[in-house]
Amino acid sequence: MSKLGMRVAIVSAALVLTISVAHAQQKVSLRLGSGHPVQAVEYNIAATKYLVPEMIRRAKEAGIDLTIQELHGGTVAKLTEVFEATRDGLLDIGLWATVFEPTDAFLQNFNLYLPFNSPDPLKVTHATRKTFQQFPELTTVFEKKHNQKFLGIACVGNYGLGTRMDWNTVEDLKGKKIAGAGANLRWIAGATPVASNLNEAYQSIQSGVYDGYIIFPGSWHSFKLHEVGKHFMKTDFGAMMLSMVTINLDKWKSLPPALQKIIIEVTQQYELETAKICQDFSVTGEAALKAAGVTVKQLSDTEKAKWCEIIKDFPNAMAQEAAKRGLPGPQVMSFYIKTIEEMGHKFPCKYDIKAAAN
Repeated sequence: MSKLGMRVAIVSAALVLTISVAHAQQKVSLRLGSGHPVQAVEYNIAATKYLVPEMIRRAKEAGIDLTIQELHGGTVAKLTEVFEATRDGLLDIGLWATVFEPTDAFLQNFNLYLPFNSPDPLKVTHATRKTFQQFPELTTVFEKKHNQKFLGIACVGNYGLGTRMDWNTVEDLKGKKIAGAGANLRWIAGATPVASNLNEAYQSIQSGVYDGYIIFPGSWHSFKLHEVGKHFMKTDFGAMMLSMVTINLDKWKSLPPALQKIIIEVTQQYELETAKICQDFSVTGEAALKAAGVTVKQLSDTEKAKWCEIIKDFPNAMAQEAAKRGLPGPQVMSFYIKTIEEMGHKFPCKYDIKAAAN
């Protein structure tokens, strides 16, 4: 072979190698997971219908071959373990419920410290996002302390109360046992609160461990709890920001900048897509319950006001507890209340959030 031929061959081989390496660098695989079953809660429905396929579609347009393995329903981590699994890299992207992280996400649970929040998931999502933007420490803490980057939030629909028995007033709940998860146990008035989670609720209600569960109509149906509890009361505890989307920080740093930009943009839109599903899930869930023979009622405004008065000190107590932990609890909760009220929501009683004691 001539010297020129050899040079051409070397250059061609180097070019092929460079193209092959560049192509290989554009192949990315991610593991995304949560603790709830896929179709049982809104944030997972939105993840499967929008978040995952939209990330893949946008990545493909940018020349990135992205694959995302979905690992829901405790496949990798139970409900209470998704946060840690994302931190440790067992999951790349975690969809985890703040209610199961009462220490590491204490103040991020501020929605849950405000029962009778707005029933409108879109308003709650916008007001919560504005609060996070006003207090960036609510999200940057995960990067500083927990090896995760915050990507977005996800709502659940308007909370109500599913029960085995018929009831109409707060007094009717006396002597009953009502379950919830984490902070929403403090919403319970009259009845005895029982800590639980939706993955164990069916058997517990069926066997009489407790008489009802604080839940939304869509999930009362999707978890088949209507089979053991034929009554659902629309108490209007409100829609809540219940879940967060975070990505393992080490994985995040390894991603191409173009993909990082796509993930952020898609996750922010996912917040709104989830809110839309929250709205639909409540409507279709209520219809499904009625079709299944469940008695669906609306708690009266009088009873809501009475209930709210009984627990009205709870929000301030949590704001003060946050302050004791060195967190801006009073400021965050006051800002959120002001924001959601400016959007037209009226709480059935006044929550007096006091400045933190020195």
